[in-house]
Amino acid sequence: MPGTKPCDNIAVRTKEMDALSNRTLVIGNLARWKSEGRITVALNGFQFTDFGTLTLDIFTEFAPEIILSPLFGDNFDALDVAAKLSELRFAGRYRAISDNLPCADIIRKEVRSHAPDIDFDLMLMPAQSLDTAA
Repeated sequence: MPGTKPCDNIAVRTKEMDALSNRTLVIGNLARWKSEGRITVALNGFQFTDFGTLTLDIFTEFAPEIILSPLFGDNFDALDVAAKLSELRFAGRYRAISDNLPCADIIRKEVRSHAPDIDFDLMLMPAQSLDTAA
């Protein structure tokens, strides 16, 4: 933007991201996550749910701005989630989290073709090597 410093743009983007991430719905394998000691209670701005309990009530009560899930869950995958979100008439941002994939573009196209009204993308989070973990 003309007349702004690079740091100003970063501050604007940070404020924008803060405002957009106020309501995040995380769809996952809650029973397994709880057994692994992971936090699955509602945190400030985050709501957790199982795929099987994904209903219109969650959208009415919580009104998520973004939805996160693993690409592959124990009993669902991103296509299942996208289909359910479309059924519930969600038209916002949905991100599936996965390790690096050799076919990420194919997965993006497939999910987007099944749920064109949803802003779908992958969040690729490569596993950290034990050599570099510090």
